[in-house]
Amino acid sequence: MKILVSRLGALGDVVRTLPAVRLLRRTWPSARIGWVVEPPAAPLVAGHPDVDETIVFPRAEIAAAARRGPVAFCRAVRRVVSELRGFRPDLALDFQSSVKSGLCCLLSGAPSRVGFGRGADREASRLFATLRVPLEQPRINRVYRAVALARAAGALGGPLEIDLGLTEEELAEGRRRLDRLANGRRAVLIAPFSSRRQAWKRYPLRRWCEIARGLRDSGATPVVVAGPGEEDEARSLVARAGPGVALPLGLPLRALAALIAAGDLMIAGDTGPMHLAWAAGVPVIALFGPTDPVLNAPLGEGHVVLAPERPTERDAVDRFPSIDANRVLEHARRVLERGRPPRPAGPVVLPAPDPHAQRPAAAGAAGVPEIQI
Repeated sequence: MKILVSRLGALGDVVRTLPAVRLLRRTWPSARIGWVVEPPAAPLVAGHPDVDETIVFPRAEIAAAARRGPVAFCRAVRRVVSELRGFRPDLALDFQSSVKSGLCCLLSGAPSRVGFGRGADREASRLFATLRVPLEQPRINRVYRAVALARAAGALGGPLEIDLGLTEEELAEGRRRLDRLANGRRAVLIAPFSSRRQAWKRYPLRRWCEIARGLRDSGATPVVVAGPGEEDEARSLVARAGPGVALPLGLPLRALAALIAAGDLMIAGDTGPMHLAWAAGVPVIALFGPTDPVLNAPLGEGHVVLAPERPTERDAVDRFPSIDANRVLEHARRVLERGRPPRPAGPVVLPAPDPHAQRPAAAGAAGVPEIQI
């Protein structure tokens, strides 16, 4: 049996599809699982033990070809279609629920194509599916949404697990690299950035500088996490925050994930690095403004979510009301005093979904973040 996973991006969404793929692997241990994904997240997928084949969807290359004309565009698309058809899946699952991801399932030639039904899909992607899965409660964490699709396709139940698929060698190198940066202090990772097209997710830079200074003054080493294209902004933040702030640049994705996995704490908005952190068992303080924590909160124990009572408007003057730097630092102090839980020897076990949840569960519940409004 061959199974195609269609989840093209972004990084955080790819991470949150991993538990569903683990269920597919557990149900069909001898199946060959392929994953169609865009280049930024491809290294994480390509090295994962639950994935046998990676098909890269070159979105930027296809867009550039389209600008050159219809002939170039058709050639670029034909190459992807050839790879999809060459995989010859029996079953395709559209976890992304977009026109692109749905078309990937259709063009793969899979006779069985599973996608979300009306009300849970986007861009009418249900039209590409042979099985359209309704969601009784569409407003659920993205992890549970993906799991619901896998189970509708026939995946068995059982405990939910997430594993980034990093090797022992990668994890050991991540610890060594972070130890050098932290210089004997506790290492607190901060991820201030999001893609420019989603700049409304960003917590204000001035407050990030205050957080970095506060962490440094309390005896920790703040380590700024930045991806490709964010280097200049990261250097500016470090210069404004002053000495004692570490900035590792130029790390490939898997090396960055291993560095994050070694941290004592991650402070971040709704970003890919935040999702890498909780998936690795690192305590997270997640800062939410316009995005919905019900959909996007970290899962597992020991996390804190700071969010307004309702998601703010993307063009609001202050998209993070009442979440000032001092409040974040107070929670960081508490988490560091509590200490990081033992690093998991294997996958991180996730809490079972609550089908009736309309907000993240209350503080103190097992396996869910502490919510501060």
